[in-house]
Amino acid sequence: MKLHFPVEALWGAVRKMGASERDFSLDSVIQAPLPPISQKEEGIEVPLIEVDTPGGLLSYQGAQVVLYIPDHGKNVDAVLGDPGKGRRVHIADCITLEEMRQKNRFQRYRAVVNVTGDFDVFGFSRMRGGHVEGTARLQVCINCMKHLNYKGYVTDARRQNEIRRNFNLKDFFAEHSTLFRYLPTSFIEKKGGYSDDWKQVSDKFRASRHFTCDSCRLDLNAHKHLLHAHHVDGNKRNNQVANLMALCADCHRKQPLHDYMFIKARDMTLLQKLRKEQGILGAAADWSDLFELVDPPYNGLLRFYQKDGMARPEIGYELAGSRGDVVAEIEIAWPDAKFAVVGDEGAQKNVAALGWKAVTLEEALRGYRDRK
Repeated sequence: MKLHFPVEALWGAVRKMGASERDFSLDSVIQAPLPPISQKEEGIEVPLIEVDTPGGLLSYQGAQVVLYIPDHGKNVDAVLGDPGKGRRVHIADCITLEEMRQKNRFQRYRAVVNVTGDFDVFGFSRMRGGHVEGTARLQVCINCMKHLNYKGYVTDARRQNEIRRNFNLKDFFAEHSTLFRYLPTSFIEKKGGYSDDWKQVSDKFRASRHFTCDSCRLDLNAHKHLLHAHHVDGNKRNNQVANLMALCADCHRKQPLHDYMFIKARDMTLLQKLRKEQGILGAAADWSDLFELVDPPYNGLLRFYQKDGMARPEIGYELAGSRGDVVAEIEIAWPDAKFAVVGDEGAQKNVAALGWKAVTLEEALRGYRDRK
């Protein structure tokens, strides 16, 4: 039904008041205010029971968070001297946090949107004979890495030391951004550093690559904004052709030194759909291709499935309803078995209504976590 809005009468009233007309658009979207947790670098204290666990990760008010205990008691001197001796930072709903719940411990964590790795700590200093505060680069919880099978931490045990050594929160937040409504706005990279003619250089270079990703070979002529020009050496002013690559947003964020590059869930869904349509994803893809192209939050689970000897799934599967309309976008699916791993309970219900068995990413990871 078309609604009539008396725009001219409105502007007539504006002119009578002595005001001038201004441009406006009925397409404008009023953005909900960002929750405090996504804006405060120092974080806020949150009881463990109020933290959600989408996809096995940690969330508060729709933002990705990490949990840690700032109070180090009489151990604070040792921690300030050697952060490796401090309490661990939690990035996932690991067995350690589950044990905290079971024991009904009311110890308060601090939930923070922190990608720097430096955390405020305090305690009683025996050396100084009083309360002290400081900053320590605390290490990530090993049980969290096991829970997520982060980068194959469980399934490729030979690389555990390397994975721990190379872990950083900036990479982690970027890799898992598709699961969250809010990005940590305080840490998004500033747009400076590029040459004055960068837009022209980028446009020309991407056109020379026929708007196709150099990595996954995805044709993005119909969605050119999802193809980026990447500086191989990290120098934003080195615009030589030999130093540039055309990469889709997903492949771009997976490059070294691109820990500030986030991708929205709807953009990732579109990229997977296009990959499917163009034959990049499908039943014929081998495991190495799947690990490379799957949305990173699902990567560890996919590696668990491979180790268990499951058949190769399809990535980015579109499940159609009785009328041919797409009912659900499924990141991991076994169509012949009618089994799927989905992002949330809403998608789970939609898939189940069509006779499929579906588990959420969170349920699947918890199942591996709780194995004896």
